Amino acid sequence: MSEQELNNQEHMPAVPTEQATEIPVDSTQSEQVPETSATPSPEQQDAPATESQKSVVIEQETSAAEKRKEEKEKRKKLEEEMLATLEKIHSEGGTIEAVVAERIKGGLRLQYNGMRLFMPASHFGLKKTPQVEELNDAVGKTLTVNISEIQKDEQGRVTIVASRKKLLSQDFFDKVKEGDIVEGTVSSITAFGVFIDVQGVEGMVHISRMASFRVAEPASLFKKGDAVKATVTSIDKDKLRMGLSTKDFVASPWDSVETTYPTGAVVKGTVKRFTEFGTYIELQPGIEGLLRNGDLAWGKRNVNAQDIMKEGQTIEVAILNSSKEKKRVGLSIKHLQSNPWKTVTETFAPGTLATVTVKQVHDKGYLVDVNADFDGFVPKGRVKPVPGKHAFAVGDSIEATVIDSNGETESLILAPAYTQEELDALPQKPARGQREPRERDEPSGPLPEAPSITLLDMLSEKQRSELTK
Repeated sequence: MSEQELNNQEHMPAVPTEQATEIPVDSTQSEQVPETSATPSPEQQDAPATESQKSVVIEQETSAAEKRKEEKEKRKKLEEEMLATLEKIHSEGGTIEAVVAERIKGGLRLQYNGMRLFMPASHFGLKKTPQVEELNDAVGKTLTVNISEIQKDEQGRVTIVASRKKLLSQDFFDKVKEGDIVEGTVSSITAFGVFIDVQGVEGMVHISRMASFRVAEPASLFKKGDAVKATVTSIDKDKLRMGLSTKDFVASPWDSVETTYPTGAVVKGTVKRFTEFGTYIELQPGIEGLLRNGDLAWGKRNVNAQDIMKEGQTIEVAILNSSKEKKRVGLSIKHLQSNPWKTVTETFAPGTLATVTVKQVHDKGYLVDVNADFDGFVPKGRVKPVPGKHAFAVGDSIEATVIDSNGETESLILAPAYTQEELDALPQKPARGQREPRERDEPSGPLPEAPSITLLDMLSEKQRSELTK
């Protein structure tokens, strides 16, 4: 009973005692009361109903909140059933047909029987990074996918990750094998090679397998977007990798090197690297020529190439020789200038005085700088023990006289120039007289006579026996 009803009872008037006394019921009368039928008579049906007999059917309307709750529970139940189905498909490695609903950040949103799935961009195809156009074009299409992962967070939210990478890779690698020739497009270029997209699978061509000749930079042969052919050299199904080679499909420039670079031709090249014996010059992609140190200058010795050029610089060179068979090209800088050795006997005739500078000191003499065209050599045997002029160091300046100049042997020999006074001041060596015979020079007796040799002595025992028969 409610609080209101209790209050009402408290204020109601008291019932008289006599009215409240229970009235006894005659049992005989009650037995004589006829039983009434459950079905009213026609007269009763036609009679107007009393106020206590009236009734109205009231339909209880469901509130909007209750409707939302019911829908939510119904949707939750369906999602649980569908999630159980997808978990089973995931555990069995099966596939489903899902529709791409929209492009979202990081990939695609898919729909499957009312369930939302997420496909990362990296799982759309076999490439790690598909093009934006490929993802946009997929919207509205039906894709065959695997359920790669089902994630549940602490709040109970579920993320279903779909992928078709495994399906595509299985299909591709079931068909391709080592030695096959495939066609693709250059997708990226690195310092160590190029990557080629072959039906969505990226294969790598290492720089050593790009051509039959040495390739310094992959970008010198290929550019992004180039259509190329390649041979499959290796397959790694687990890592979805494929090794390729383009050697058989890149023509070698060495095949025409002798006509492209004939002897005497003057061409331009790029300085690539320096070595102890020379400098490599790139004439074109795949063709490098060697500029030896001896071909840097005509009359100079030990010229340092790095003093006159630097890496990456474009220089002009002359072709000394070229060989298709040996894959070699000889280069020269000095042949771009006239040969000063042809006139050295006129420029530095014997007896010519010259002021030279010591460049190097050797056991047998001194390498000296004569002028811009020539280096010369001062033998130590030509150096006199004149005070101040008997030994020299690098950088010393020497007044010298040309002893010999030879254009054919490309040699220029000099000797320090001494005054007559300096020569006269040198200590004189005693003149050598007739050498007295030594004791060991005297014969100790007559020499033994040489034994005479006959023809018979030169024959073997067998030959002698044959002659005596």
